[in-house]
Amino acid sequence: MSKIAVVYWSGTGNTEAMAAAVSEGAKSKGAEVSVLTAAEFSADMADSFDGIAFGCPAMGAEVLEETEFEPMFNSVESKLKDKRVALFGSYG
Repeated sequence: MSKIAVVYWSGTGNTEAMAAAVSEGAKSKGAEVSVLTAAEFSADMADSFDGIAFGCPAMGAEVLEETEFEPMFNSVESKLKDKRVALFGSYG
């Protein structure tokens, strides 16, 4: 069974709803899923998962949320080699 992390930041709840849908889809395929906010996830946790889905809304000029999501992603990026990664996001 694959262990999947769904890691997201949501300002209005739209990306949180998408994270829940991604989680349900992975569970329906037999994965063990942990849903975590960007503030809850750290680079140290990345090795515990076979795959990670990252979700964040587009902010302004299509940039990542800069307070929680972008610093978390930057710290985790070097741990993503040979991992399955999915990206999802919302806009508007």
